[in-house]
Amino acid sequence: MADAQPVLSDTFIMPRHAGSEPGAAGSLPAILSLSTGVPGQGYAQAEIFDYLQPLFERTRHARFIFNRAGVDRRFMAADREFYTRPQGTQARNTAYMERALPLGEETISRCLSAAGRQPGDVDDFFLVSCTGFDIPGLDLRLAGRMGMRPNLRRTCVLGMGCYGAFPALQRAREAVAFHPGRTALVLALELCSLHLQTDDSLENMVVSALFADGAAAALIAAAAGDGAAGDGAEDAGAAPRGPRLLDAATFCDYATFDHMAFHVTDHGFQMRLSAYVPDVLAANIEAFVDPLLARNGLGRDDIGFWGVHPGGSKILDYLQQRLGLGDGQMEYSRAVLRDYGNMSSPTILFVLDQIQRCGKPAPGDYGLLMAFGPGLTMEAALVRW
Repeated sequence: MADAQPVLSDTFIMPRHAGSEPGAAGSLPAILSLSTGVPGQGYAQAEIFDYLQPLFERTRHARFIFNRAGVDRRFMAADREFYTRPQGTQARNTAYMERALPLGEETISRCLSAAGRQPGDVDDFFLVSCTGFDIPGLDLRLAGRMGMRPNLRRTCVLGMGCYGAFPALQRAREAVAFHPGRTALVLALELCSLHLQTDDSLENMVVSALFADGAAAALIAAAAGDGAAGDGAEDAGAAPRGPRLLDAATFCDYATFDHMAFHVTDHGFQMRLSAYVPDVLAANIEAFVDPLLARNGLGRDDIGFWGVHPGGSKILDYLQQRLGLGDGQMEYSRAVLRDYGNMSSPTILFVLDQIQRCGKPAPGDYGLLMAFGPGLTMEAALVRW
């Protein structure tokens, strides 16, 4: 691993709300249900490479990059026919709106059903995306299509990239904590495949080997008492099936804007992904994570489940080494990268879903979720089942 100098000197850690401290009595915002969804068809990584190989025929690095990406399969909203002719930004964005609506509706419906709720039960709706937009937006169209209330409070979190789910989760946490009885819904949805670029740069090879499409929804409400999920605590008759949202932190290095970016062009959105990103993240991760844990009376050994955004296999390798984590602690992130690729903002919720289904956290277990994106920005959330 190349040496990079830490730049993190001050981390904003979200203040706890009254009654939200570990061990405190009172209602704690919790994830009542979680659902994930993917569009279209799944493609093997080798199949995607064969399709894209004509773009990279002038270089011998492409196959190596695809093979080392840590991805076996990805799901794409853009089928084989989409790129048989040049696609401008308008065509790509139109395709986004057409294909995001059914995916978002299906993902939300399963999330609500899992918690025994109806669309009309949602008080606050947070929509996260960076791969398409329109006015009226996806949030309004989904709300109207699904029959949500006309006095629904809506917030769009746009253009934040891979960490976008975190600001939405924190705003949902605040809405629930400050207004007892409210229910918040977060939907993160990205269709990265609609922005395939046709240059043969090394940077574009890496992006083309990693990114994919997906959606994830989380329903958040106050869970009475301080017991862990499944202990009989209820809110409007539904016990939380996910963790309580205890605390959060964020940090942005304003000197590294060029390391990761997503620029609007006449031919879609063009991703920039510097080879220095893993080094910068690794150099700063300890100074980012440890204060968040310390203010909650915890250390790294107290975290039973680590959910790290799988931005790429190299990022996972570097962070695992720097944080001193074992292979088992990274298996949930690597499984999502392997089976789905990097879907940008929904990806961390796929990791949380993987933790819950395969790790089976016990009551009282702590988890730490982390994601990284343009800025460079780091986000983290401390949770407990």
